[in-house]
Amino acid sequence: MSFSIVIFQGPSASGKSTLQARLGLPRVVTWTSRSPRPGEQDGREYHFATREQMELMHRQGLMLEISEYRGNLYGTSIRSLEEDGHHSQVRSSVMDARGARLVKELLGERALLIGVSASREQLARRLFERKVSIEEQELRMASFDEEMAALSQCDLIIRNGDGQLRTAETIIDYIREGIQKNPSGA
Repeated sequence: MSFSIVIFQGPSASGKSTLQARLGLPRVVTWTSRSPRPGEQDGREYHFATREQMELMHRQGLMLEISEYRGNLYGTSIRSLEEDGHHSQVRSSVMDARGARLVKELLGERALLIGVSASREQLARRLFERKVSIEEQELRMASFDEEMAALSQCDLIIRNGDGQLRTAETIIDYIREGIQKNPSGA
């Protein structure tokens, strides 16, 4: 395998973070302008910065992309992606479709895009079971069609609907085994 980053993308509640955790690779730490939640540490979950700092970094060309979600900025620094390739260690990230596309444009075949999908009904039920507010559920589901359409840019699409978690995990296990056999990504 010749990739240096594995990116998971897909609609909200599709299981991107679950499969990323299963893969067990170090995460690319992205940036946010939101305040840390209890237990979060700067540089571990996110790099926490002010909106102004992130906007300045973006204007200076230091951020690959930034996007706004519920009044906060989220983004990926170019440096974090370049460091991944220089340290010969494959890393992973969860990104929206736009961010994943930009990483693919920047890194080409060194980026493996994995799309994760499930039906609208299954995702809505998962959000409900997580006790996500109705308002938040509606916001997250508003981008469902767009996120599903963007899966066409992925190198691999994993269905993670009801009854498919074991198959999805098996696919991730095979990818992990391939990376372990060739940890440099070369």
